[in-house]
Amino acid sequence: MIGTVAIAVFEIVLLAFGYTTARILLPTLTFKKVKVDALSSSEAGFNWLGFKRLSDGVLLCDANSAGWIGVIIWVFVLVVIVSLV
Repeated sequence: MIGTVAIAVFEIVLLAFGYTTARILLPTLTFKKVKVDALSSSEAGFNWLGFKRLSDGVLLCDANSAGWIGVIIWVFVLVVIVSLV
């Protein structure tokens, strides 16, 4: 029971914070060279890193990979804040 609740909370954190952060920051930081796929997309053909190149040369990031990228960004931010305190 506790394990399933923990998994559900982790999924919510991954989607809510990670995906949203990546959806906002990836296009900004890469000067619109990387876009993040929608959560409800049925897009296929991503490589093992979760990216695929579109016909216009832009990279499309899978929603799950974007969630992990966003979580890594938040972990980096927290490490920086803790190191400054």
